[in-house]
Amino acid sequence: MNQNIANEMSNFLHQIISNAEHIEDNGELSEYAKKIKNAAYGIDALLTDSTVKKSDIKIDKNSNMVDFSLFSGLNVLIVDDMAENIKIMENIFNTLSCNTSSAMSGEEALDIYKNGFIPDIVSMDMIMPGIDGATTTKELKELGSKAYFIVVSGLKNQPNEIKSLFDCWLPKPFTIEHINGALSSYQNSNKIQIENKVYKIRDISKDKQDEILYLAKNGAYSELKSTISLLEDSVSKEFLYSALKKVNFDIIIKSIVSP
Repeated sequence: MNQNIANEMSNFLHQIISNAEHIEDNGELSEYAKKIKNAAYGIDALLTDSTVKKSDIKIDKNSNMVDFSLFSGLNVLIVDDMAENIKIMENIFNTLSCNTSSAMSGEEALDIYKNGFIPDIVSMDMIMPGIDGATTTKELKELGSKAYFIVVSGLKNQPNEIKSLFDCWLPKPFTIEHINGALSSYQNSNKIQIENKVYKIRDISKDKQDEILYLAKNGAYSELKSTISLLEDSVSKEFLYSALKKVNFDIIIKSIVSP
């Protein structure tokens, strides 16, 4: 099947699903809307099965758009109701040496977060059975998630309140160029700290700095994590979390003792 035709069909199906969900609460039309939505899901699954498996989405580490070393060790949560899409995203982020966890529903994604997997990046499908991507993203943020949210969806013309939930919007299906753009966008965001630049902690009290310095010098990971979690939200707190996730005690020490 021509890829452009497949893309247009997928986008059209997602629009049908989205519109059906809006009228599903109408008592008179809910049963019809549910049948239409389920039929669209089935067709989309067949379409994805015939096109996604043939897609060859591979990271080109020779690209000068992205410093791929910055992604090593990051936690990535992939949320999509299609196993084929999850597999593609897992392959991409595993190539970057990320730690990945996946969910096939919004409910499962929330459970994963509550059970201790704290993502740096979330790849979020928009249309899923149960809780949709926008609602899942809202709830993750309410739980305290500071992740970089990438939505993967064929939906177009979304209201600003939906668009504002996400840091990056990928079309569905996507290409390697789209992925490189998303990675570059994350790299340039304020949610990543570049390790070859020594960050100087200034917005944490001297007593807390001394405590963090002592724990870092002794490699006390658990105690350090607990101490950081009690700090007020700040740029320094985000930096410390980022360094700790990579078990980089040296950069933490330098951020305190460097002039």
